[in-house]
Amino acid sequence: MSWRCNAKKAFCFSFVGRGGYFCNSTSTCTASGTSAVLGAGVMVELFISPETLNIPQMSFLTAVYGVILYQSSQLIAGGSELLLLFPAVAGIVGSVVLPILGAVPDGVMVLFSGLGPDAQSQVSVGVGALAGSTVMLLTFPWFIAIFFGRVPVDEKGTMYGQKSCSVEKPSFFSGGVTFHKSLQKTAWIMLGTTLLFLVIQVPASVEEVKTSDTSSQATVEKWWALGGLALSILAFCGYLLICFQDANEDKALAKVIEGIKERRISIGTALKFAKDTGPSGSKTEPLCKVGQARLQKIVRPFFAIFDTDGNHTLDISEFKNLLLALGERPDPKASDTLKRKDKDKDGRLNFEEVVEFLAEYLKKEKMEELKDVRSFEVEETEAEEMPEDLANLTPEQQMQRVLFRSFWMMGLGTIFVLIFSDPMVDMLSEWGRRLHISPFYISFILAPFASNASELLSAYTYAVKKSQKSITTALSTLIGAACMNNTFCLAIFLALVYFKDLAWKFTAETVAIMLIQWAIGFLTVARQTQTTLVAFLILMCYPGCLFIVWFLENVVGLD
Repeated sequence: MSWRCNAKKAFCFSFVGRGGYFCNSTSTCTASGTSAVLGAGVMVELFISPETLNIPQMSFLTAVYGVILYQSSQLIAGGSELLLLFPAVAGIVGSVVLPILGAVPDGVMVLFSGLGPDAQSQVSVGVGALAGSTVMLLTFPWFIAIFFGRVPVDEKGTMYGQKSCSVEKPSFFSGGVTFHKSLQKTAWIMLGTTLLFLVIQVPASVEEVKTSDTSSQATVEKWWALGGLALSILAFCGYLLICFQDANEDKALAKVIEGIKERRISIGTALKFAKDTGPSGSKTEPLCKVGQARLQKIVRPFFAIFDTDGNHTLDISEFKNLLLALGERPDPKASDTLKRKDKDKDGRLNFEEVVEFLAEYLKKEKMEELKDVRSFEVEETEAEEMPEDLANLTPEQQMQRVLFRSFWMMGLGTIFVLIFSDPMVDMLSEWGRRLHISPFYISFILAPFASNASELLSAYTYAVKKSQKSITTALSTLIGAACMNNTFCLAIFLALVYFKDLAWKFTAETVAIMLIQWAIGFLTVARQTQTTLVAFLILMCYPGCLFIVWFLENVVGLD
C-alpha cells in the first residue's frame, strides 16, 4: 500500500505495514482514500492492515486476536464470578450481571462490524458472529452436555442416583439425560425472543419486492429498526427480571429444603410456603401450577433418597418413611389414600403421584396455625471458594481485595474486547475477500469459538456430575445465552441499522437463525429426556445452519 505525504520536503517511512508510519514533519498522509494527520515521529495506527499481509501472516494474526478475545472473555467471566462472594449482591450478579457480561464480546463484535466506512458490506461479519454464537451455543456445548452427562435409560426414563454396580454403563450410542421442567420454561422464552427478528425482517422483505435500491430500502426500514430496538430492549429487561425473580425463588426454596433436612420445617410449613407465595395466595384454594412446582422442588431431594431400589417409584413402606423424614406422622388413612392415588394399581407411586398425594392429604388434615416460614430462615450463602492467595487475610481485607480484583479483571477484559474486536472484524472481512466468499461464513465459524469457547468446558464440567440438576444448569445456561443474543445483541444490531442508515439484507441468515432455535427449542419443550441420538442430531444443526444459508442465497435467491 502506498502512502503520500502532503507536505513540502516531508516523507512517510513505513515499517510493519500500516501498523507503523512516521513522518519527518507535521503532515497529512493519505492511502486508499483514508487520511490521517501525523506529527513528527507519531505512529498512525495501532494494528496492521490485513490488506498488506499474506496468508500465513493473516492466519497468525487471526489466531492471536482470537486468543486475546478468548482470554478477555475469561477475564470478564472470572471477575464477575468473584462478586458472588458478596452475599448482598450475589443474587443480582448471578441473574443479571453474568448474563450481560457474557454477551459483551458478541455485542462488541456486532457493534464494530457496523462502525466502519463500508458498514453495509462489513456488517455481515457481525451477522455471522451473532448467528454463529447463537447456533454454536445451542449445538456443540449441548452435545457435550448430553454425551458426557448421559446415564442409562430404561422404559421409565433416565436412571439417576443409582449405584454404578446396579446398572450397566451406557454405550457410545445409548443413554441420555433428563432435565427439570424449568428448562422448558426457558425454552419458551427463547422461542418468544426469536420473534423479535420478524419486526425488521417482514418489512425488509416487503420493501425488497418494491425496490432494489439499497438507500430507499434503508430509509423505510430504519423506522422498523427503531421499533425493533425498543422491543428488544424491553425483552432484554424483561428477561433479566425473570432471571432475578427465579434466582430469589430458588434461594428461598433452598432455605426451606435445608430447614426440612434439619427438622426445623415440616412438610406442612413447606406447603404453606408454596401456597402463600403463589399467585393465588389463598389458604383454601387448591395449589396452582406454580405452587405445585414449588412443592415438587421441595419433595424431589427426599424422593430420590427414599427410592431405595432406584426404580423411580415408592412402595408403601418407602412412602411412609418419606413422610416420617419430612416431619409428618402418617395415620392409618394414609395407606388407603395411597392406594387410591395409585393409578396403575402396582402398589407404587411415581414422583407426580407422591406430590399430588401430599398436597391433597395435607389439605384434608386440620393443620394448626403454623409459624411464618420466614421465622425459620437462616441467612446462608453459597459456599463460593475464596482465592487461595487471599485465604489467610482477615474477612475485611479479603472483601477489599476481592472487590478490587473483580473490577480489575472485568475492566481489563472489557478494554481488551473493545480494542481487539475491531481488528478481528477487519481480519474476518479480509478472509472473506481473499477466499471470495461472504464474510458471514468466516465469522460464523471463527468468531464464536473466540468469544464462547469457555462454554464448551463449562458444559463438560456440569455434564460429568451426571445429575439432573447439573444437566439442567448446563442446558439452561446455553438457552439463556441464546436469549441474550436475541435481545441484547440484536438491539445493538438494530441500533446500527437505524443510526447508520443500513438496509437489512440478511433474509437467509435470519431464517436460518430462527429455524435452528425453533428446532432445538420445540425439541426441548416436547422431550424432557434426550438421548445420545438426539445429541448428534442437535450437533448436526451447526453445519445445517450454514447449509440453510447457502441454499437460501444460492438456490432460492434470497439475500
